[in-house]
Amino acid sequence: MKTTKTWDDLYATKVQPAEILYVVTNMARLHEEGKDPDFHTAMFLVTDRHKGKKNAVEKSFVIIERLQCLGRLIKSKDARLRGWTMEGIEEGCLLTNEAVFAATALCPMKKEDERMYFDPDEFFDIVLRESESQGRV
Repeated sequence: MKTTKTWDDLYATKVQPAEILYVVTNMARLHEEGKDPDFHTAMFLVTDRHKGKKNAVEKSFVIIERLQCLGRLIKSKDARLRGWTMEGIEEGCLLTNEAVFAATALCPMKKEDERMYFDPDEFFDIVLRESESQGRV
């Protein structure tokens, strides 16, 4: 398949919050069922959901990239996360407000040294806006 899309075009592929929530909720469900979902599981969930759609490859790539950006932001231990997340009972389990996943879909991605990331200020502005629109600040 030949494409004329640039990397900028690819990263500009629109993602809806429901698409991020689909992956996250299914990963959580699998975990609750005693499975150990990982990056490959997320890839399968995304590609399976978009199979046969016009921009399936682009959409799948960008959703995974956005989830990785969220993972990097979580690993940065930005203090603002404390307002939207809390440690779960199980080690490594982070209970996360839905607005964080909405921001994962909506925040523009930035690029530095060939690595994509979310600008934390922009990201948390979107989290706050999404929380307000959901009536949960």
